[in-house]
Amino acid sequence: MDGKAFSTLNRATMVDNLENEDFDVLVIGGGITGCGIALEAVSRGLKVGLIERNDFASGTSSRSGKLIHGGLKYLQKLDFPVVKETGRERDIVYNNARHLVYPIKMNFPIIKKEYYNLLTLKAGLTLYDRLAGVKKEERHSLYSKKKTLQNEPLFNKKVIQGSGEYVEYRTDDSRLTMEIAKTAFEKGAAVLNYAEMTDFLQDAHNRVKGVVVKDNIDGKTFTINATHIVNAAGPWVDVVRKKDRPVEGKYMVLAKGIHLVFDHQSVPVKSSIYFQHKGRMIAVIPVGNRTYVGSTESIYKEDMEDIHVKRTEVDYLVGCLNDMFPSLHLNVSHVISSWAGIRPLIGEDGKSPSELSRHDEIFESDTGLITIAGGKLTGYRKMAERVLQHIDKKEQRKPLPAQTEHVKLSGGKFESANAITAFVDQLHGHYHDLNLTEDEVHAYVFRYGANTEKLLQQMSDYDSEYPKKEQRNIVAEVRYTIENEMVATLADFYDRRTSYLLFDPDKVKQTLDQVTTEMADILHWDTAKIEEEKRTMHYLIKKSLTFK
Repeated sequence: MDGKAFSTLNRATMVDNLENEDFDVLVIGGGITGCGIALEAVSRGLKVGLIERNDFASGTSSRSGKLIHGGLKYLQKLDFPVVKETGRERDIVYNNARHLVYPIKMNFPIIKKEYYNLLTLKAGLTLYDRLAGVKKEERHSLYSKKKTLQNEPLFNKKVIQGSGEYVEYRTDDSRLTMEIAKTAFEKGAAVLNYAEMTDFLQDAHNRVKGVVVKDNIDGKTFTINATHIVNAAGPWVDVVRKKDRPVEGKYMVLAKGIHLVFDHQSVPVKSSIYFQHKGRMIAVIPVGNRTYVGSTESIYKEDMEDIHVKRTEVDYLVGCLNDMFPSLHLNVSHVISSWAGIRPLIGEDGKSPSELSRHDEIFESDTGLITIAGGKLTGYRKMAERVLQHIDKKEQRKPLPAQTEHVKLSGGKFESANAITAFVDQLHGHYHDLNLTEDEVHAYVFRYGANTEKLLQQMSDYDSEYPKKEQRNIVAEVRYTIENEMVATLADFYDRRTSYLLFDPDKVKQTLDQVTTEMADILHWDTAKIEEEKRTMHYLIKKSLTFK
């Protein structure tokens, strides 16, 4: 094993690096915000460490709507700066990770008694195109009722008045986060999952100077020293803050969202759809042979470690779908999987829930702990820029703009969509002995990007051991993700690296024994660990279809 690989097999070396370096910046939290900060900081030449108590993207960053929004919905609130910033950022994220971020046509129907009519939608989309810097070929179109129903025959004819079409960008949020973490590592950052901050270290002046960390893989404890410590723990930022000082002033209010997954045959929409239902926005997104739908939003005050989809939430979303697509006659039995997540909104004493901030904010305690909270998936680079500018000011340096605008993420080294197509064709031809279809190669490339060849080489190594192609493919993918993507548990693999848990639960059930055997062999699990891992996966499979 290459000692420089982003591999679980190199954990001992990674822990040693974290323990024995003095870092300029230490980031607590391995979601997209924390990983983005680590990448920005290391791109500036700083010594950077990042720790995550679970797996990368194991919180909010794997439970979003999986869209890189351009900020259209902020027009309703006249929040023009956010529309402008997110539109520009969307383009940068796309250019730096073309294998994970791709444009989709979004159908926006005009519905009786909802906020938008033909004039307001035209004005909104025109302003959006200008503010967000939308490319000429991606600017909006407007359609009559007749054309709208031709484009999407499933729409409720009684309420549809027309539609607009514009471009959004879809992504795999957990893989995007992981590739950012991996890119930071490749640039020299010390990055580790399953490393939990348990306490702060302080100097003689009561300034934070480091942290105590528990390795949640082997249970050992170690310390990390750093000049600046950034708390980017997402919904858990207040948990971290309380280890430093009592939380005063602004605090986190958690908003829960859910998504449901259907077979595409059950919800056979022709394109992605974003529609209003009694003022609330609902997205319907087809992905291959699946369609996912979301999201709800409600204040959440329950267990942050085990978030469940409730039956009332399912009934609500299914009801929205039946109102919009009455011919489908959907019910809860059509749901094949689901996910729930929480995002932190920023509250303040004396303010009502309607005044909760969805913007990112930075605040610093009197011990020097820097906390960033709020924000959106699309804006992760700008959040990182603001954190590093905050540190620049503390160091009395001239604040620099973001240094990552042209940093291609690991696997994302493609200059155009045509380059990805050519790469798929090249791999399909070169590895024809593996009997993979072009669609299968395409799916791997849109997961692993330019790194896919390493996976196919692994399949070649396993080819003689497995008579069935499906078995060979899955064990090769397991090994690849352990050795190159820090996979340490079955959930890391099935949920956050491949999304099989979310979009292909039957595959999880069919391959679980084989994947467990392979992972146990590579990671030297004992019988107790094997049983614990399998219990966890059985629970997660059941949870995705058990609605309280």
